[in-house]
Amino acid sequence: MRKYFAAPIMLSLTLVFINPSKSTAESHAIEISMQNCMHAKMFALHVIKKRNENRPITHYLSLTFESPAAMEIIHDAYKNDTLIVPSDRETMEVDFSEKWMNECFEFSCSGFWADLEIALAKVKDQ
Repeated sequence: MRKYFAAPIMLSLTLVFINPSKSTAESHAIEISMQNCMHAKMFALHVIKKRNENRPITHYLSLTFESPAAMEIIHDAYKNDTLIVPSDRETMEVDFSEKWMNECFEFSCSGFWADLEIALAKVKDQ
């Protein structure tokens, strides 16, 4: 009889100790995802600003990025050659960067968005 009494107690103790660590891990994953998305926004903003200042795409093609998202953002920034009036430039730049941040939140595959902070440092240095 004691054997059956101990089983529910052990099960309940196990559940108590498992849940907090799982929620902590999920919380950490969400935090990393949010950081990655903010880096995506900052990288996209920098790239679109430099594009609007007439930096050629060839500048980026000579760099090696660890993040697969970096080249996606760069190609998107350069695919449209529409001239932007200076008064609309800031709005367009903010919209472009927010678009990429939202895509990151929507498709939060951390491996794809990882290392954009490193990519941003690379493009800012040059």
